[in-house]
Amino acid sequence: MRSLVLCLLLLTPMAAAAGIGVFAEVKGDTNILRGEAYLAAAPGVDVEEDDIIETGKSASVQVEMNDGTMLKLGASSRLLLADYKLDSSGKVVNAGLEVLSGWLRFAVSKLRSKESRYAINTPTMTIGIRGTEGVIEAQTARGGLLLEEGEVSVHAANSSSIALRAGEYVERASGQSFVRPKTVPAAFRSRMPLTMQARMERRALLLKRRGVRAQQIRQIQQDDRARYIRQHPHLRERLEQRFRGQAGSATGPRATLRERRQQQMQQNQDQPTRRPGPAGDAVNRP
Repeated sequence: MRSLVLCLLLLTPMAAAAGIGVFAEVKGDTNILRGEAYLAAAPGVDVEEDDIIETGKSASVQVEMNDGTMLKLGASSRLLLADYKLDSSGKVVNAGLEVLSGWLRFAVSKLRSKESRYAINTPTMTIGIRGTEGVIEAQTARGGLLLEEGEVSVHAANSSSIALRAGEYVERASGQSFVRPKTVPAAFRSRMPLTMQARMERRALLLKRRGVRAQQIRQIQQDDRARYIRQHPHLRERLEQRFRGQAGSATGPRATLRERRQQQMQQNQDQPTRRPGPAGDAVNRP
């Protein structure tokens, strides 16, 4: 019986323990900040919820999520997969992406349920999506969205919501109202990286190389944490919470739960042993 169970475990596909998406294409220097470690991105490497994907100055990557959504990052960009919940059939229940900086081209699969939620956040706007394709530019003080397919609702703090349709463009500076030009500004198109201008090619979800183990580059340092918080002030509270378990610890947030358990065990050992008294009350053992 034990041999049978062992054989079944060995035959279980690795994809069963896969992440929420996979790198389909990687060009140039691209890293993943996962927990306390920087990992090297490569085709076939899975992405996980709460990963931060960083691209270098001449880099670009394409990620295919398990629900069929395609994400492409341009050079010098950062994307946080903040929240990505799928049901047993691989459909989106709730998804939230944070474009911290740079360029993102997205092609989000049509949501199958009215209860499903999909939002892409930037420092200056929040985009509610039901299934569409477009290009986002995200900077700390300003940002823009060019919608190429479908329809989205765009929101921002202290600003009214607007509906955007295919072919339309909207931009917003921090603290200002939305601006919707009649045509897409030439300046926006000129800033757009060449790798972002072409539509994405859809690839097979389960790549032959899927499950490639990501190589660890180095541990995150205090300077890295400080730089993230300084460069992305709109997410200061979230980033501080994310990095809190890593400060002064070489093990990082994934070990935090284990550390708490060890501390609790130590506290239990330090407490005096108690036994029931004559009237059923607990008294200290002398």
